[in-house]
Amino acid sequence: MSYVNPLHAPVSAASRSQFSSLGGAVNGVPSASQFISPNRRRLPQAPYTPSTKSRGSGGRASQLNHPIAFDYLGHSKQGIPMRELSTRGGHTLASMVHGAGDQVLVHTGLARINLHILWPGYEHVGWTEPIEIHLNGPIARAQLGAAVAMSFARFVEKTRSQPSRSPEWHLSPTGIRFDQLVLVSMYNVFEDVWQADVAVDLR
Repeated sequence: MSYVNPLHAPVSAASRSQFSSLGGAVNGVPSASQFISPNRRRLPQAPYTPSTKSRGSGGRASQLNHPIAFDYLGHSKQGIPMRELSTRGGHTLASMVHGAGDQVLVHTGLARINLHILWPGYEHVGWTEPIEIHLNGPIARAQLGAAVAMSFARFVEKTRSQPSRSPEWHLSPTGIRFDQLVLVSMYNVFEDVWQADVAVDLR
């Protein structure tokens, strides 16, 4: 069921932009993809920009890594619902996720990455959460997707008591819910900081 915003007239699916500055900010990757579902919209996000102090503290800017995509087997650039990633077991995800066992971050040599969430209207919340990527061996694509989904679940829970500056992207039981979120891909935006390219199923 889609959320009807009483403050604004409804916008037709054909008129909705798929633009997000997140994708276009990294390695020239296109910022939009065509979703098969007409109810699926990409979350507009600005890429994380470190403060001047943070930018200089690392001594050098590391080369950014390629995006990591999340898709069901047989699909491309459609993403996977976060509710599936957060509740399914490893064996089930292995049979559902394209490249589920790929060690997607082994080449970085890092022990952890930091997931940064910049949700429209909640920029003041300031959410960064570490994800361990080398515990019992290098993390696999499906495991990474599950970790990201769980972080978003915690973020959504935290924002329930926070004001939103964007009614269209308001997170609440009567607005956008966690079970509507879709993980499309992950982008390395700065050194060990990554952001998720997210879509929302408005139905």
